[in-house]
Amino acid sequence: MNDTVKTVPSGEESTIIKSILRTALIAMIVADLVEVVASVIDGMITGRFLGSSQMAAYGIVKPFFSITGMLSAVLSSGAMTVTSGYLGKGDMRKTKQIFSLTCFLGITMSVTMAVLGILFAQPFAILLGATKELLPDVKSYLIGLLTGVPAIVMGNVLTVFLQLEGKYKNVTGSVIATVLVDLVGDMLTVFFFKNGMLGIGLATSASYYASLVILLISFKTSGVSLKLNLRDIDWSISKDLFSKGMPKATRRLCNVLRPWLINRMVLMIGGAVAMTALSVQNSSAELFELLGTCCGDAVVMMCGIFYGEENKGDLRETMMIAFRYVLYGVIPIAILCFIGARFVVGFYLGGQTDAMDTAVTCMRMYAFKLPILAFNEIYLNYFQSIGDVKRSHILSVLHRLVYIVISAFLLGNLFGITGIWAAFPVSELLLACTIVGMAAKHEKKVPIGISDMLFLPPGFGGLNVSRFYREVHTKEEAVEASVAAEKFCIEHGLDSRKAYYASLCVEEMTVHSLIRRFLKIGQSSAVYLSITDNGELTIRFRDNGKHFVLTKWCDILNEEEKISYIGIRMITSIAKDITYTNSLDTNNIMIKL
Repeated sequence: MNDTVKTVPSGEESTIIKSILRTALIAMIVADLVEVVASVIDGMITGRFLGSSQMAAYGIVKPFFSITGMLSAVLSSGAMTVTSGYLGKGDMRKTKQIFSLTCFLGITMSVTMAVLGILFAQPFAILLGATKELLPDVKSYLIGLLTGVPAIVMGNVLTVFLQLEGKYKNVTGSVIATVLVDLVGDMLTVFFFKNGMLGIGLATSASYYASLVILLISFKTSGVSLKLNLRDIDWSISKDLFSKGMPKATRRLCNVLRPWLINRMVLMIGGAVAMTALSVQNSSAELFELLGTCCGDAVVMMCGIFYGEENKGDLRETMMIAFRYVLYGVIPIAILCFIGARFVVGFYLGGQTDAMDTAVTCMRMYAFKLPILAFNEIYLNYFQSIGDVKRSHILSVLHRLVYIVISAFLLGNLFGITGIWAAFPVSELLLACTIVGMAAKHEKKVPIGISDMLFLPPGFGGLNVSRFYREVHTKEEAVEASVAAEKFCIEHGLDSRKAYYASLCVEEMTVHSLIRRFLKIGQSSAVYLSITDNGELTIRFRDNGKHFVLTKWCDILNEEEKISYIGIRMITSIAKDITYTNSLDTNNIMIKL
């Protein structure tokens, strides 16, 4: 009896899901620009104004961001996944507890990491692969970066919660502050202070602190419900937080081990020239990969919420739209990367010609990796969002370490340095085939569409649940949805009284959104009804209009408005339970009758 009534035509996208994903994706891109832009600026200025040896040192220190990213990933990714699940269930109290817990852990652990890193900077530099000649530059750059660890970690943590609150403009402000401070700091280092790699590192750290200040100010503004409250922390949540965040931390750990191994192969086969070429590719990679990785991050947020709702339809819709962004966005970026490889390399190396041809070949081979990488990133994040920790761990290790190292070793020995460059797209293709193979095993058939690759457990969404779905854009559609909802309820065994109440809820909530102008042109309201086999009726409303808390809104009505909106007041009186959450800048109201 698990059926669905849906009015989005086959092949078309849900307007509201498309809008939410687009908004979340833009927010993710803007947020990730904090780290990406700072990295690109450092690489560009180091390569053009300091020299090849400093550029090689910059490439050796690159895994530092993955090391700090391990802590950031556990906290921010874990918080995002766990919080999304609670938001899907309408539990704001748990969300606030997770926020306070994550902030406390982030502050204490990041400060400890910074202090220990500075005290043992030289052994750290040697561990990363610094040779005797490069050790002074590597150590100096590391010390400069280590001072910014608390800002890096807490910036990532706060960004996640601001995105969940829908405060995207605040995150944009932090990006602007980061770019300006890092650029000015690097230029002062090169032309005024002349303190080399130490100054480059300190400028980067200062930019992260500037970003953090903007984020902290954002939590003092109105409309932000999350506040730090150490007395309200539920420490039992920490186990779930770390468990859900570990898959991304595993990827970050592999990001430390992989370059440590690949750098040695590159130095052994191609020498310093090849290492400089790889450093150019590493520096620009984050920018070229931004759309694909951000699609994956948006999938974590959205699919985590929909998984908490046990909403298979919106899970599928989200994945479909995410892959469409890959098709229309990432593939053109890959083509531009291939065609413009010489321009990109020249942007970093300027007039240096010794590494130019090697770096151009490296960039062109790397371009083939981008579309497959985007597909893999979406699925790695999707597994995390649905709590499939085991599969996420296995694929993360295969993706970030095993496949690339084995491919580089075999192809490098066969074809030299070009073989190592070819290993990047080959390893991504191997992982994509692994994911498809896992889907075939899970479904016991060859997957032929997204529905066959959702990896959902048996009985997901309820074994005996009937579902109804409508999207509403106009008052006429609201009335039609109301009539259809009543008919649906009667057809599925509910008495006429409860069916009438369902019809009343649908009409009042959707028409209310329209006549109160909570929805603008192009926005919509989605209506979900679910009926279990024991007759329990749940109605969900999701829209991307202005914030609207149903119960609080009823409390502030004046006498005249109470008469005008008697239908809304009836809903609050007959409902067994009403839950409201605002996530990803959308209203989510759940009414149980």
